[in-house]
Amino acid sequence: MKTHQWMAVAAGVMVATSASAQSEGGAGGGGGGSFGNAGQIVVSSDASGSLGYTTEGAGYGYFSIEPSVDYFLKENLSIGSGIRLRVVFPEGDTAAAFGISARVGYNISLTDKISVWPKGVVTLNVGDDLLGTIPEGTLAASTVILEGYAPFLYHVTPHFFLGAGPRLALGLGDEVEVTFGVATTIGGYF
Repeated sequence: MKTHQWMAVAAGVMVATSASAQSEGGAGGGGGGSFGNAGQIVVSSDASGSLGYTTEGAGYGYFSIEPSVDYFLKENLSIGSGIRLRVVFPEGDTAAAFGISARVGYNISLTDKISVWPKGVVTLNVGDDLLGTIPEGTLAASTVILEGYAPFLYHVTPHFFLGAGPRLALGLGDEVEVTFGVATTIGGYF
């Protein structure tokens, strides 16, 4: 094939892809209307951080990242799982914890480009204190963490979103710990 024929083929593929994306994008062309359809798979990463007081009385900071995959069983109802890596900064030290999570969520469309996707999350820490430096009374000492997370999503383009929202965590271990913060998320769906 000559160069101009390849360019014609490439232009045809781009037009077909664009038409397909617009037909999947919902009535207004934004991503908000189509997010949450039955059978969709969502790949995202949640990140959260906090500095300050916890109910354990130990002031410490942490940063957590959780790559995850969710599947919409039916319209707006999702189930998913993720892997969590948490780095804790207690009293000048650094420690890491590893966990796996399961979650269920329900997407509520507010506008064509904005929705809220509240989720209930259960995380099992399977590698507490990977570096062996966490003192007593920190979140990484929790074996099970129950969370409620409600990110407000902005659907930047069809199949891509950014979001942030409140996150409440209840750590269950030797003692109960409550942590409140704001978490962010970024992801896409197909």
